[in-house]
Formats: sequence, C-alpha cells, structure tokens
Amino acid sequence: MTYMWALYAREVKRFRKLLLDTIFSPIVSMVLYLAVFGVVTANKSIGDISFLAFIYTGLLGMILVNSGFSNPGFALIIAKNLGAIVDLQVTPIKSWQIGIAYALAALTRGVFTLCLAVLLTIWFIPGIHLYHPLMLIAVVVISGLQYGMLGVVFGMWARGFEALTFVTTFVLQPMIFLAGVFYPITNLPAPWNTISAFNPVHHTINLFRYSFIGYTDTPLAVSWAFVLTVSVIFFVLMNWMCIKKLNEPVQ
Repeated sequence: MTYMWALYAREVKRFRKLLLDTIFSPIVSMVLYLAVFGVVTANKSIGDISFLAFIYTGLLGMILVNSGFSNPGFALIIAKNLGAIVDLQVTPIKSWQIGIAYALAALTRGVFTLCLAVLLTIWFIPGIHLYHPLMLIAVVVISGLQYGMLGVVFGMWARGFEALTFVTTFVLQPMIFLAGVFYPITNLPAPWNTISAFNPVHHTINLFRYSFIGYTDTPLAVSWAFVLTVSVIFFVLMNWMCIKKLNEPVQ
C-alpha cells in the first residue's frame, strides 16, 4: 500500500505544478457559462428554484466529472510519451492499486477545484443552500473515484493525445450535455429523454444537484443504483485494462 500512496502523492504533486490549466481553467469556463446564462435566464425558475441555481449546481457536477476523467487520462498519456510508463511496469504494486492511486489523485483534484469554484462563485448565485451535506460528500467521493477510474481506462487504452481528445470530445462531452446540466431531462423530446435516463453522468448530476438544492428529476434510488453499479463496472474495466496494458512490451 505504501507504493500506492507514493504514486498518489506523485500525481497530486504533478497537477499542483499545473494549477493554471488543471484548476483555474475549468473555473473560468464555469464563470463564463454563468455569465451567459445569468443574462439569458434572468428571473426564470424551475418550480421554486431559480434557473441560475439549477444550472450552477449542474456546472459544479460537470467540473467534478471533467476533472476526474482528464487528470489520469492525460497523466498516463504523458507517461507513455516520456517512457515513464516503465516505472509502473516494474513497480511492485498490483494493477488495481495503480489504477486506484490515479483515481484518488483525480478525486483530490476534483475536490480542490470544486471547493475553489464554490468559494469564488456561490455568493453571486441566488437560492443556493446546502440541502443534504452528507449525501454531497458521498456523491463527490464516489463520483470523483468513478470518473477517475474511467480516465485510467481510457488513459491506458489511448496511444496518444489524439485518441484521448477524441473520446473527450465525442463521448464524454455529449454525455455531459445530455446529463441535464442546463435543463431537466424531462424537457427533452424522445428519444433523447430516454437516452439521458440511461446516461450515468445524468445520475451523478442528479444526486449532486439534490444534495445542494433539493431538486431531482429522477428518483434518488434509481440514481444511486446507477452510480454504484457503474462504479463497480468501471473498477472491473480499470483493473482489466491496467493488467492488459502494463503487461505489454513498451514500444
């Protein structure tokens, strides 16, 4: 376990050296979204909740998903390009521990970015209150690890930045935009509302939003079942991919 925590510490130190890109860039993007939607959706609401508060909580969840996925994905691609992936192949540590170390670093980055985003922006968003703090902690930890493990899967699989960028652009981003970040999925026409109901990112956003403002457009039990089941699936995929790729000869 010592090697796992050492690898985790190394990854945390790595993203701390790139704070402008890893921490502040997603916060700036979030502020721009809020500025645009603040003008467009002024005085609009969903029930008793202001539309800006609805979007704000969705954007916070989006930051967590993006940070969790991108941190291990790009770190592993960099390790491959620099030849440092050999360090992981010769280190006396189990494959799942390597994956978990990267996922924990992704969670740390996600939590740090999330906390900073909240501190900088929450004062300007009306109607925000912490509805269920214990659930929020659980959702952040589970989801941060979940998308960290997914980032490990694609980071191990991708041969270069082009492949990982392709996945981010054409897989992850459509999932985020169909997750109900900017609107309730019940407002979508068929078949997009059905597709969104089976989108794991939607259930992360749904639980995250409920924890903050008490709003949900999918039953909590369904969202928890999705999140926990997908987390187990991602762990199995991560372990399999780490075993497969770390046992391959370095090219």
